[in-house]
Amino acid sequence: MSDLGVRANVDPSTWAGTFTCASCARARLPASEFSRKTLESKLLKGEPGRCKKCVDAAADAERSASRADDDAGPLECSVCALSKPASAFSRTQARKESGRKCSACAEESERSERERAASARSEALRDARAASAVAEGTNSKDKLAVFAAEAALEASFVTGLRPQFVGGRGRGGRGRGRSNPNSMLGRGGRK
Repeated sequence: MSDLGVRANVDPSTWAGTFTCASCARARLPASEFSRKTLESKLLKGEPGRCKKCVDAAADAERSASRADDDAGPLECSVCALSKPASAFSRTQARKESGRKCSACAEESERSERERAASARSEALRDARAASAVAEGTNSKDKLAVFAAEAALEASFVTGLRPQFVGGRGRGGRGRGRSNPNSMLGRGGRK
């Protein structure tokens, strides 16, 4: 892509976001530093939230504190099938009657899921960049759509928001059979 005064296709780890962690007070973090749940429930509403590193550190501290109260008998993990002390399980998992996962197995499954999602996102971004490079050399009608798809993927990585299609049905404006529910013109609005 041409420069146009802006560097495109740079490493996402160098992007600065607008979010701040409430625990460690790191500022200008991108959305990828926070969980989706924290983004949706707190940060996008203007409330303070904690980054993934601080959440993981708090979980480790809670786990080490729960090791002290090992009064319950050994529990069996459904994943690794080993009998472990109650301190090896989170409180929620320790309360379960069956199908409980020890903290190590739960962390491993979470980590592998995060890595899988991150690799899928980076692969999609890599494919979009390759398509943009191909489209740059052509005179295709779909060139703009290819560039927009790449920009949407980069934006979703930074902001944590998924792109949404906004538009009507061509040049006619309203289209057929689809009225605006907020319209006061009598086609579905409040009266």
